[in-house]
Amino acid sequence: MASDPTGTSDPTGTPSDTAAASLRSDTATASPPSDIAVTGTGVISAAGLGVARLWEAMAAGKSFFELPGGDGAAPGLPWPTAVVDGTEVDWPEGRSWADAGKYANQSARWAVAAARQALARAGIPGEDEDVRGGTVMAVASSGDELSDVMPRLAAKYRHDPRPLAKFLHDEVPDYSYIRGIPSQLGQFVSMASGFRGSNVAAYGETAAGGTGALALAARLIRTGELDRVLVVGVGAPLTVTGLAAVDQDEPLGTRATAGSGPFDADRSGTLAGQGAAAVLLERADKVSGPVLAWLHGCEVLAAADLATAAALAVDAVLDAPGTAPTAWWAHGAGSVALDRLEALTVLPRAGGLPVTGSKGTIGNAFECSALIDTALAVESLTRAELPPVGLLDRPDPGLGDLSPVVGRTLPLPAPATVLLTALTQGRRATTAGALVLTGAREPTTDHGEAHR
Repeated sequence: MASDPTGTSDPTGTPSDTAAASLRSDTATASPPSDIAVTGTGVISAAGLGVARLWEAMAAGKSFFELPGGDGAAPGLPWPTAVVDGTEVDWPEGRSWADAGKYANQSARWAVAAARQALARAGIPGEDEDVRGGTVMAVASSGDELSDVMPRLAAKYRHDPRPLAKFLHDEVPDYSYIRGIPSQLGQFVSMASGFRGSNVAAYGETAAGGTGALALAARLIRTGELDRVLVVGVGAPLTVTGLAAVDQDEPLGTRATAGSGPFDADRSGTLAGQGAAAVLLERADKVSGPVLAWLHGCEVLAAADLATAAALAVDAVLDAPGTAPTAWWAHGAGSVALDRLEALTVLPRAGGLPVTGSKGTIGNAFECSALIDTALAVESLTRAELPPVGLLDRPDPGLGDLSPVVGRTLPLPAPATVLLTALTQGRRATTAGALVLTGAREPTTDHGEAHR
């Protein structure tokens, strides 16, 4: 049965000192429900800059797919794609940033912009060195930034009078010269945050949309190695070759209209997206600003098959006391097979919860899709509402007692607890992740403006 409440809510507002003070007071005077707090979030998506902008677009029932034949990521190809407007993404000012900008590709610029949003929301200027803070990146381990420009360079050099060394110096982007540095994106994020305690990466093929990076960050905090960790992921635009490879492994969706969304009876494949996200985790006894949500647990597991991995991950995060969820933020790929696998795995363990997901609005950003969903789940907890699933028209009756949010936002109790699930895409995938978040004591109207 679909959740279709009778009223909508589109909360807006400016940062509220009263709400922030209330959250700080609650943190200081009450025993926190978890030892890890979420204090900052940032998102770059096809909806624009900021998690609030994306959440409100979901609440309004918008989707952002560019149809085949247009000027989007894959003009003339059959796969609609939700495309980020890169002109909105800025780069920090100052001489050191101007120098660093020579080596920053698009992914680095998106990573820094998302990180600065999360830091600004947490009230951390990033101006001081912090050896108790670290970064964990969720990125792809494959691909070459030069793969798309090499054919152009080869064709151009045939009739170019410059010596080859001079030609390559002039034509090849500077950042390609230092491609071999491990976690290069993390170095830029470290510059923005001042965090010097770690700079590591969890790679997309096994990290289930970034939940692997979150799980690693939680472990760094719980073992006492760090007090705060900024987790940043980037799902870069897929090349035509990349889109074709994904489609061969599991067909991508070819339409982005009502009825093609996640959990719909007529869904026909995942819709491609792109973006970046940042989530700042802090040890509960080291938090100095407002708490947005509490992270109870996060697990990523590999098994012989994806269904087993998903079942084990969900069981692991729901095993602790106080983690009984009141809502579910699903991976919701829009895939015929994956949506069914996810529903039939989670429902017996969590029950018929109201469920939503973002991929019918902005598509699948692969390496960072779960980080985007985490930021959105935190936003839902601060607003005490779930937005509807994009492009969902007729929920699939074959998915059991699934209760997707359709058409309008659904109120949540305060504080609510959200189960979030993430699946690695593909027919041969064997990795899944899950996490549980609980909202702060009172909803807040401070929804965090994008830092620009």
